[in-house]
Amino acid sequence: MGKSDCPSNQRGDNHPKEDLVFSMIDGFVLASWPGTTASVKLGNQKSVIATMQDFLSQCELGERLSNAKRIQR
Repeated sequence: MGKSDCPSNQRGDNHPKEDLVFSMIDGFVLASWPGTTASVKLGNQKSVIATMQDFLSQCELGERLSNAKRIQR
């Protein structure tokens, strides 16, 4: 199985590196990057939250499956 593209907590705490900044304006979530003025409108708050939760669930499943394969070897 290849390397996971899911985010990992490389610093060992609950504060991710600040490579991406999320903000909300008028009910819409935007993503931007430190040092730039550009931003990307991701969608309304409800749909972005659902999508992020789904993504994180898939990452957790991938981690569990990956760890299970390591234990079985």
